[in-house]
Amino acid sequence: MKFSVDREEFLSALSKAKSATEKKSALPVLNNFLLQAKEDTIIIKATDLENFLSFTVKADVSQEGSIAVNADKLTSVVKSLSSAFVHGELKEGKLTITGGRSTFRLTALEPEDFPEFPQVVVSAQLSARELSKAIDKTEYAISKEDSRYALQGMYIHEHKGKTHFVGSDGHRLALYFTASEFPLELLLPRKSLKVIEGLLKGSIGEVLAGKDESFAHLKGEEWELSVRLLEGEYPDYLSVIPQSFNAEILVDKDEFLKSLKRLSAIAESSAFPVKLSFQDHLAILEISEPEYGEGRDEMEVDYAGEPIELGFNGKYLIEALESFDVRKVWVKIIDPDTAVVIESEDKERDPYLCLVMPMRI
Repeated sequence: MKFSVDREEFLSALSKAKSATEKKSALPVLNNFLLQAKEDTIIIKATDLENFLSFTVKADVSQEGSIAVNADKLTSVVKSLSSAFVHGELKEGKLTITGGRSTFRLTALEPEDFPEFPQVVVSAQLSARELSKAIDKTEYAISKEDSRYALQGMYIHEHKGKTHFVGSDGHRLALYFTASEFPLELLLPRKSLKVIEGLLKGSIGEVLAGKDESFAHLKGEEWELSVRLLEGEYPDYLSVIPQSFNAEILVDKDEFLKSLKRLSAIAESSAFPVKLSFQDHLAILEISEPEYGEGRDEMEVDYAGEPIELGFNGKYLIEALESFDVRKVWVKIIDPDTAVVIESEDKERDPYLCLVMPMRI
């Protein structure tokens, strides 16, 4: 095995591929990349047995071969080099990496020890920009509890000619939708979303997608990713989104956020109870912490209905509001015990809504 490759391109691929390795695994090989020198490319493979990622980098290959090498150490070595090109050669069971006046001999494992990768099959496509945005807008709402297995990922499917991207933990729900059609139904784990997000950073164009019984498959220009699908049926999230309301309040998103963050200054933790009172063109926000005191904040809103009071987890409101890309949002209420819908004023510009369950204070 002997090759020469552009250092920056190699480093970029290594850095992104590292997100799919498993540092704490009982299987040492999962800390490694599998490097394959074939024809005029270097293929970098990484897996944690949930994500199977392959990167292809153009290279000058003078001798084909393959080897497994520690992902962290190889990435750190390539990053530290000052040369424009990196030269690699397998000698006496070790990978020699040379750049400029620097030479490293890295301990390697047999390539046969590396797990077998699924066959990538694709049959549809998604906008890379929209998928990246969907992850950014829904990830915060995805369940972190092991007991809610089907809620531990982002659900993607088509509904009435639109593609829905959904995240929920049972207490809140985030829904982003696009006008494009998508014929597949995917449930992607939270950890895989981090890997995908890194791959899509700065990407334009389309990502090819497909699935088989066990895996979802995504394919970009230089990479292929197979993600082990979450098992179980995703709950009927559409049935819990109210369609009619008793109060609809138009709020300046940034002012709402600033007000909540001011009150959080005396909160005991990031999750803090806050009481909201809406009345004639006014919203009053209040916090009471037994150990630290009370706080109150006011802001103007577009509302002229009957007074209404609700309690919320302030953290849930902050995370929901931070995901909007518009200046004003609708806060839609049925009563103090029913889920509240927060929705973009301009659905064309920001097709996004959040559902947040109120709490008794």
